[in-house]
Amino acid sequence: MMKRSPALGVRAMLLVLALVLIAGAAADPSGLFAPIGWTGHPIALWWWWLPYVVQLPLLLGLAWAGGRAVLSLPKQAWWRRGFKLWAVILLASAGATVITGVALLTPMVSNKTYVLPIASSLAFVLWSCGYTVMKMALLGLLPALVGACAAPRIEDRQRPADTEAVPVGLGVELALLLLALLGPWLAAHWWQGSPLGYAYAGELLIAPTPAAGVWQALVGLALVGAVLWLFGLRRDAQLPLAARLWSAGCASVAASLLLLIVQGLSLAHASSAAGRELWTVPAFVARALEAGGFALVLALLAALATWLAGLIRVRRWPHASWGLWLVALLITAGLASRFDAQTPALPALPASELPAQASGLAPLHVATTESGPRLVDAQGAIAVLHGVNVNQLGEYFRRDPALPSALPLVEQDFADMAALGMNVVRLTLSWSLLEPQPGQVSVGYLARIRQAVDWARAHGVYVLLDVHQDGWGVHVNAPAGTHCRPGADPMTGWDGAPAWATLTDGTDPCQVTGRDMAPNVSRAFQSFYMDREGIQGHLVQAWATLAGAFADDTTVVGYDLLNEPNFAETPPIASTLLLANYHARAIAAIRAAEGHEPGGYAHPVFIEPSIFWSGFGLDNLPPRDFTSDTQLVFAPHLYNESITSDQDLGVNFVSIEHGYELALAAARRLGMPLWIGEWGFFKSPEREAPLLDRQLAAEAAEHIGSAFWVWKQGCSDPHVWPGPVAGNLRQWRCPQMQEIGTQRAIAGPLSRAALRSVPAAGAQLSQEGHRLVLRGQWRGAVGPAACKLTLWMPGAAEPHETHMTGAVRAFATQVPAGQASLGPSGGWLLRYCVEPGDYRIELPAAP
Repeated sequence: MMKRSPALGVRAMLLVLALVLIAGAAADPSGLFAPIGWTGHPIALWWWWLPYVVQLPLLLGLAWAGGRAVLSLPKQAWWRRGFKLWAVILLASAGATVITGVALLTPMVSNKTYVLPIASSLAFVLWSCGYTVMKMALLGLLPALVGACAAPRIEDRQRPADTEAVPVGLGVELALLLLALLGPWLAAHWWQGSPLGYAYAGELLIAPTPAAGVWQALVGLALVGAVLWLFGLRRDAQLPLAARLWSAGCASVAASLLLLIVQGLSLAHASSAAGRELWTVPAFVARALEAGGFALVLALLAALATWLAGLIRVRRWPHASWGLWLVALLITAGLASRFDAQTPALPALPASELPAQASGLAPLHVATTESGPRLVDAQGAIAVLHGVNVNQLGEYFRRDPALPSALPLVEQDFADMAALGMNVVRLTLSWSLLEPQPGQVSVGYLARIRQAVDWARAHGVYVLLDVHQDGWGVHVNAPAGTHCRPGADPMTGWDGAPAWATLTDGTDPCQVTGRDMAPNVSRAFQSFYMDREGIQGHLVQAWATLAGAFADDTTVVGYDLLNEPNFAETPPIASTLLLANYHARAIAAIRAAEGHEPGGYAHPVFIEPSIFWSGFGLDNLPPRDFTSDTQLVFAPHLYNESITSDQDLGVNFVSIEHGYELALAAARRLGMPLWIGEWGFFKSPEREAPLLDRQLAAEAAEHIGSAFWVWKQGCSDPHVWPGPVAGNLRQWRCPQMQEIGTQRAIAGPLSRAALRSVPAAGAQLSQEGHRLVLRGQWRGAVGPAACKLTLWMPGAAEPHETHMTGAVRAFATQVPAGQASLGPSGGWLLRYCVEPGDYRIELPAAP
């Protein structure tokens, strides 16, 4: 009978692993769920080949080396062999992912198209390997099981004569010491300091990081040490170096897994106590990917410690090694006791850099206030920008060529918005119209934008210029006769990029579960992020031209650089680092353009996370140092309990209120104010009413502004076609294009009484019976800054206070009613001056 060799188990594991990877790529071309995706249609560009010539060979090669090492260990039960092979697969996938990520960024750094700091970028690459580890944690089970069953059990064997005994336990103590010394770096990049760190709240975090707290960090360090000691480093101290290194790595995976289990239990308890049981699901996924990246970090430390231990020859080391345990614990405790996770305050924008308000609207900028970063005016009053998205200057694919996809924009639109109490529009612009040919910004389109800004100014409405895209652009439409695989549908065109910037290489124009999963959309975005043929540079320069044109215009509140960016073919590096790289380049170009224009000043730039936030309610944040610019606003889209992916399952992983908490925590983490670029509900009026009330209440509690989606839509808009009704707030009957009117179930809540500016955070407006009560406290001095309490009140008749203490009315401005189809509209802007101390204003509530 032929005796089986350990190599048989390794070969069996690799064969099954390769088959699993191929099956994953076939099932998920995007690579969003598969470790390595396959969008098809190879191109002769280095970044396209990296997953197949770097990541895949490295993964298999490391798995081969690690498999041979761990299967050579003696006296292992099949389940122990299986776990170690599984751990090897996870570490191999993590290492291959990190090296591939570095290889992706290196040429961009060398040709200076990548401008983010290298240190924080590499830290993100290392952390983000947890995404791949998390995928392989499931897919790697079968290869590990097959390899373990195919490999024979090896009996004990004598240590080779040319090897010396390694001091027992020394590797564990050295690993803990290295981990303790690495604590401040871990605090900055893992767990609370990670790109998802803002989502850690209300739970007891057990982790070896100073940010967790003194005793939590000590318990985390002790758990890691216990697993390293019990699982691998102690028992395998007499083995050859390769086996000891890989055994240390496997023990590190076990330690990370134990930490994950402990954190999961704490998370479940905290979520249950807060009434957010379902939040445990996405939060645990976030903890799992953190654990995957930490496993690689710990494995590297443990391997280094194991190698160093092999170099040390100290007699009676077991009696002295406890000193290293003590040193590690003391270092961790000391770092934790001194750790400060506060985000440093932003430097204030010098007053000399703000334009004088000669006419028009007050210039707004970002400043740090007592309540954190805020969008304020020159006197420091917090501006509450509440309005709507307007897509009428955008170019949308026409699903029916006989019908318009966007309606004309006229001055009456702005008058009607103001009549509903709105003071801002997020004006969607199309790159395809702004730069129809490479390097040629359309003068005619700039004139249309200028006209819209002038109309807005005439009606007291700010404008946020938004370069918009959905599904990349008009030209991703599937050609007639396209046949897609089962479960996929031919892609429709959308809006955004011009044809010359739509580089898809013939990838499949078929969407799975929506436009953002189409391979041709992923390829178009990857081409953009890699600045292929300079297309990203063209948009950056287009932004410079746009910013230069409005450099001195105070009606333009700022610039939204790109709507709902896609994750492309290399998530999460593309959707986080490469997106932040585009943001940094665009910000620099905008500032240069503003500086060259007379009267130009730094308008706030609104930063959006990727489409993941709109779909899941959270996303990775970029490194804090991706730019040094202080005039930035965090502007995610909050569609919780509306169109997020959990709605397809009939559950709410992230509620409306929790969504605001997460967004606010993310903004504070970045040192930016929060503004919601899009939100909306698309249900029946009776189902929308309570959702609208909760959404607006969450905004009002923190003086957060937002823009509702959407003002008007054409019947051929891809968002609504082929429905019988176009629009959400304002509606048209299709295909007749007859105006139905305004949905009062939406317009009513949007136009109810609300604050539009406050001298300081804390002012609250509430309805008590038939009275509106506005109360707050002013801790400043008497002066112009105290006269910035502005209240919008709907209704034709001028409101009069029934009670007022600590405040006086400065003036009242009537806003005329809009056109008849708007329904009840019009109202008053009431301005008050408040005195130091508490103030209270009572008015009759609108009927």
